[in-house]
Amino acid sequence: MIRDPQTQQLSYIAATAAAAVQYLLCIMNERAVKWQPVADIDQGFGSISFAYEPCKGRSLSLLMHGDRTLSLRFTQLIALRYEDECPGFDPLPTQLPMLKPRVTFPLIRIEESEWAKRWAMHKNLVHFALISSDDLIQLIAKPEIEARWI
Repeated sequence: MIRDPQTQQLSYIAATAAAAVQYLLCIMNERAVKWQPVADIDQGFGSISFAYEPCKGRSLSLLMHGDRTLSLRFTQLIALRYEDECPGFDPLPTQLPMLKPRVTFPLIRIEESEWAKRWAMHKNLVHFALISSDDLIQLIAKPEIEARWI
């Protein structure tokens, strides 16, 4: 069947809009929850530094720098995204837990994560979001982590 160009363009626009609506409905199920692997998280962090160690169980070691420094070590890292503190890869849920007014809690678990669901071949994974004034890191890893103040 041959369609005129205008009909083809309208079909493309309709398909694109349908895909966007489906994506938005999926991410609307995601929930951001406060994650507290150590006690006393009462301040935000200024920046995050990290190192990937593929020969050590695909681990990721992070330092969250602020008035105090928090050391985190994730194992069986499956996916990692880093960016400036302006979300851009995949949006985070709109309702984020707060540390205090106008300050997002810096350690978050994303429940019902669409990104984590893409890795269904791996069991028992968690989507984490780590937020500082300068950096945003999202990662998919096993839920067992090492955390300590240094």
